[in-house]
Amino acid sequence: MNTPADDLPARLARIEAQFDDRLALAREAIALQREALEAQKAALAESRELVVLHKANIERAAEVNRLAASVSRGARRFQIALLPILVVLIGYVSWLIFFRLRL
Repeated sequence: MNTPADDLPARLARIEAQFDDRLALAREAIALQREALEAQKAALAESRELVVLHKANIERAAEVNRLAASVSRGARRFQIALLPILVVLIGYVSWLIFFRLRL
């Protein structure tokens, strides 16, 4: 008949094998966590680069908007200055056609 004392070395060997398996799984989990951490660090670095590029693009867009506003103001001033000249020219040509040349 088997006594608990006779079965002790087999049980200890089985427990040791389970601990070894758990230790191997823990090492594998730590390695996977390190890989995940490196991937997160790389993603964070890329994200920071994108933030810097985005800020630069925003600054550039603001400068383009300022220049566009300046051009728009200049065009508006030109239009305001050109309108009276066109009215005078149209009036002059009309006067020439209808009163001076009598067409």
